[in-house]
Amino acid sequence: MNDVSSSVAVLAPEPIRPRMAGMGIRALELARTLARELEVRLLVPNDPAEAAEVAADVPVVFAPPEGDLVRAAQGATAAVVSGHAANYWFHQAPGIPVAADLYDPFPIENLHYVETLGEETARHDRAALHLALARSDFFLCASAEQRLFYAGALFEAGRIGAANFPEDPALEKLLAVVPFGVPGRPARGDRAAGRRAAGVPEDGPLVLFGGIYDWNVPELLLDAWPAVRRKEPEARLLFLDSPNPETTPQRVHAEARRRARTLDPDGRSIVFSPWLPYDAREDLYAAADLLVSISSDGLESDLSYRTRLLDAAWGGVPSISISAGALAREIEDAGAGRRVDRSAGALAEAVVTALSDHARLSAAARRFAQERTWGRVARPLLSWCRGARVNGGRLPLPESSAPRFWSRFRRRTASSS
Repeated sequence: MNDVSSSVAVLAPEPIRPRMAGMGIRALELARTLARELEVRLLVPNDPAEAAEVAADVPVVFAPPEGDLVRAAQGATAAVVSGHAANYWFHQAPGIPVAADLYDPFPIENLHYVETLGEETARHDRAALHLALARSDFFLCASAEQRLFYAGALFEAGRIGAANFPEDPALEKLLAVVPFGVPGRPARGDRAAGRRAAGVPEDGPLVLFGGIYDWNVPELLLDAWPAVRRKEPEARLLFLDSPNPETTPQRVHAEARRRARTLDPDGRSIVFSPWLPYDAREDLYAAADLLVSISSDGLESDLSYRTRLLDAAWGGVPSISISAGALAREIEDAGAGRRVDRSAGALAEAVVTALSDHARLSAAARRFAQERTWGRVARPLLSWCRGARVNGGRLPLPESSAPRFWSRFRRRTASSS
């Protein structure tokens, strides 16, 4: 029986629907995990009937950020918020203890979009982070690297100091590592179904890159692809289109499409597929033999937690990576993948070698993922929710955080998308 004395509202920062990406998936899975022991409702910005298709037994409440979030969260003793939607929560529900999920360092990610979105997006993201640091009671991050980054930000914001550090020098009451997780059961995909859904023939190895963001470097894999094909003539490479193209700049994705058609005019060996439903990903992993993740060097990669590496490992898919953050290092240490130098030759050799050793690497990937279920990784959040209280170290609302600022920004980005 669930603990009815604790009721948690999880505010989804993105639409919850069959086709969704990282931040929406994380909100859904955290809600599911907490709901095993506590009363939980998932507040969504989209049609609740659409969200209920994937939320299953988690109650769903329609709660657009500019609406009445307090009414939607009525009775909640704690909340979990993230992304830009959190800005509205801090203004509307100051009396409810709140955990800010900072696993996605979007103020850093979005600096890759400055040429497309302009400097105002960067100013907005910085203001959103400052607001979360000032008004949250507990903070989540995804890795040790992120923990240091956010600890520095919290110190600079005045949230770490003489009032709380002596009693909590490890910051356990303020900042916890809660990475991405996987289901607590083995993946059970259908290889043939996954190949059909992706538009890929059933024969030959399949290398999955997945979605393309502006910090990714698919060009290097395309440079290496002819050498891979010389060793594996039936190999195919799969990219996925964005599930949110209206809000996610597509510059690198478009460049990759153009280059792919130059290398493979008929689209026989390099395939672009629509983003698949979240519940269909097990079939995709059963269809794939290897995942490749390549990103540019820099702060975004240093702070990243490439969730696709973990989710694919759950499905038995090993990975080859370049600048893929802490998770790639952990996967390599577990023998479930390999990090390689930034060269087409090294990448091609690593891909061919991994394809020839798939069975061993796949078993190691599954073992790696089994230790990182949602039930395990979310324990610090569950513990906080049980005894959630407003932190006495909260700071006043920053002057630049008036609700009209967020509304003005939302209208502007909506009109330009």
